[in-house]
Amino acid sequence: MPKVLVLAATGFEPMELVNPTDLLRRAGADVKVAAVGTQGLQVDAAHGVKIVADVKFDAVKNETFDLIIAPGGMPGTKNLAANHDVVEFIKRHDKAGKLVGAICAAPGFVLAQACGIMKGRKGCGYPGCDNAIAETGGELTTDAVTRDGNVITSRGPGTSQQFGLALIEALISKEKAHDVAKGAILA
Repeated sequence: MPKVLVLAATGFEPMELVNPTDLLRRAGADVKVAAVGTQGLQVDAAHGVKIVADVKFDAVKNETFDLIIAPGGMPGTKNLAANHDVVEFIKRHDKAGKLVGAICAAPGFVLAQACGIMKGRKGCGYPGCDNAIAETGGELTTDAVTRDGNVITSRGPGTSQQFGLALIEALISKEKAHDVAKGAILA
């Protein structure tokens, strides 16, 4: 069973965490949501939404996952980018060829600026937050979801279901992504 870690910092965009997490769990992945920079497991998202994470990031930061996901939203994305352990965690997974997913502001602020892993890669993100992809040597696309090797990026809340399905396709199979989409009435 593939292991997935979703990074949840205060101020994340709820749709960008919940949709991919739900779809990946439907696909049979072992998905853990990790609270980053909080005292406990509750993480306050944008728009007054609160979630309860499965684990604290500090408890799993030395583990290796098949896929890690950085949701967007403000100030959640800035909180991820400012966390040294998160940045090193993402860089380590990228270097090992593990799947790295980011959506909305996270491709620009976290993957490109903080981690420096978008150079020479194609990626997309939320308009106005995605310029860092090109500024750090990457190629900016306007696709709903862009995959370049082990890095998968997406535009924002409205593309979060497509993002989740693309993650399933990359992590498990195209057939599993289709089955999950059909079951969720997304196809």
